[in-house]
Amino acid sequence: MKIYLNGSIVDKGKAKVSIFDSGFLHGDGLFETMRAYSGAIFLLDRHLDRLISAAHVLEFGSMIVKADLERACMETLNANGLINARVRLTVTRGEEDGSEPTVIVVATPFDGYDKQLYENGMSAITLSGFRCSGNITSTIKSNSYLSSIMPRRKAMARGYDEAILVNERGNIAEGSFTNIFCLREGGLYTPPVSDGLLPGITRGFVIELAKQAGYEVIQRSIHASDLFKMEEVFLTNSMMEIMPLTKVNGSNIDDGRPGTITIKLAQLYKQSVLDWLAESKN
Repeated sequence: MKIYLNGSIVDKGKAKVSIFDSGFLHGDGLFETMRAYSGAIFLLDRHLDRLISAAHVLEFGSMIVKADLERACMETLNANGLINARVRLTVTRGEEDGSEPTVIVVATPFDGYDKQLYENGMSAITLSGFRCSGNITSTIKSNSYLSSIMPRRKAMARGYDEAILVNERGNIAEGSFTNIFCLREGGLYTPPVSDGLLPGITRGFVIELAKQAGYEVIQRSIHASDLFKMEEVFLTNSMMEIMPLTKVNGSNIDDGRPGTITIKLAQLYKQSVLDWLAESKN
């Protein structure tokens, strides 16, 4: 495996970061996980814009050049000879003197999740204590990721695929590694960022896609108890695209099967990727 590290492509075994790096010492850094299809990284521009915007919030954005990050991602993909892949870009403040950021890119093969998950839907458990409304750190995809890792491990230990995180007001914020959408009476609902969630790149793209398809998209607080009143629920992130959520806390959402609108939006998403690939080759 080849890794991009601070301007060079190196073998995995030679990719070393200082123990004084602020990302290692304090979680003082950011990351983006992106999906490559047919040798191109989908929504790369949006991912880089989000990372750089967050870096400015953390006050080291002036040290980052977008074109350099884009080049680093593509060089890593090509160095590993990958076509379909998971690409993770990590940028930290660097060592404590703050003179130069640390930039790392890792690319690994990825062809998607198990088809049976899309056919049957994921399961989730609701957990409180990991999200707080109005918390600015929730809106940044930082290396300090314990508030997502811990609930996901709790969910998996109990036999669930995901944890749905509930804020101090009893409202759903997001999944531990996903954003959430709910359908009821023709409306498509998703929690607002102010409820303590990361504004996912795929979340934003799906909102645009749904509006183009004629669905009303409403960003509004969703109380955890209202989940079971929904006709359909689905999850989004860059790797899974659109994933049905059919069971929460051991009980079915509606009839416990992926809904027709979820399936339609998932098909539209896949078609959007194909259209983008076709355009990128012209």
